[in-house]
Amino acid sequence: MIVDRYLAGHIHRSTLTVLLTLVSLSLFFTLVQQIDNLGKGDFTGWRFVEYLLLRVPGSAVQYMPLAVLIGSMLSLGALAANSELIALHAAGVSLRRLAWSVGLSAMVMAILTLLVSDFVTPWSETRAREIKSSSLGKGSGLLSRRGLWMKEGNHVIFVGRLFPDGSARQIEIHQFDDSGRMLMALKAKTALPKDGGWLLKSVQQSVFETDRVLRQTHSDWYYRGGLSEDLLSSLVIDPGQMSLMDLAGYIRFLEDNAIDTSVESLAFWRKLYVPVTLLVMALLALPFVSGSRRQGNVGQRLVMGILLGLVFVMLDKLLIQLGLQWRLPAALNALMPTALFALLTIYMLRRSERLH
Repeated sequence: MIVDRYLAGHIHRSTLTVLLTLVSLSLFFTLVQQIDNLGKGDFTGWRFVEYLLLRVPGSAVQYMPLAVLIGSMLSLGALAANSELIALHAAGVSLRRLAWSVGLSAMVMAILTLLVSDFVTPWSETRAREIKSSSLGKGSGLLSRRGLWMKEGNHVIFVGRLFPDGSARQIEIHQFDDSGRMLMALKAKTALPKDGGWLLKSVQQSVFETDRVLRQTHSDWYYRGGLSEDLLSSLVIDPGQMSLMDLAGYIRFLEDNAIDTSVESLAFWRKLYVPVTLLVMALLALPFVSGSRRQGNVGQRLVMGILLGLVFVMLDKLLIQLGLQWRLPAALNALMPTALFALLTIYMLRRSERLH
């Protein structure tokens, strides 16, 4: 419908403008934090700029709810100030119909946010850490697109992915003698930290003898080597920056090894609820402008949007911490802040509808 496209165009443009502003501020603070590292090692010029640019997708996903709230308030407020909302009401477009159009525009942004969060952010954040770690010369290793190669004594080790609890996936360990001949190769699907080393799981072992190769499989294999924390820190993936599929697999992996999954489950459900959060943020703007008509003030709407956004952020952190302490189910804990704002939105929309 024409009304849907018209409102969506206004809301998307305003949201994009606000999002660019918020991301720019975030990059500025990142620049201030990293300014002491500028010029150290290879962390100069394009490498530094590349690091900042790679932080953009993560910042965009983080600030999207606030951008949607402020952008919706500004765009709908501008329509109210120009009497365009009055014209829509006069043409028979009810408040519920406006809410439907606003909701559709929010769902478009929600889908784009999920795509960026699932397919772009995990790679960009990992790559940003890799650039910073390798440029500052923390340890000795070779970063590749798949993971990290490192040398420890007569072992060459490959780590595909490292998680916050120290566990890892896609591990390869190659042992060489002093002349450089390979003696043994290990490949493991997963690894758990244990006694300063790693307990490898589902291990395939190849022993290279003079005239043959012996292959064996082991359910467990303990590797005693101590790996550099600086090197491994470049590969650590925060649960909130993982894709939904990887996060679900990681949770199953932790459950299979009897490890607490409360933080990871919470991150999973928070990512899953992103469309609901953005929908609530967009709809929350509607009651503040639908009744203001031509009395809307851009400055007041901007301040109101920022204050509501700050309230949401504080409630989000407070309720989630309380939920973790009370050991609430992750699905419920992740939904509580959005649910409170959803109830507020429904109440205000019904109140505005009665006033009309």
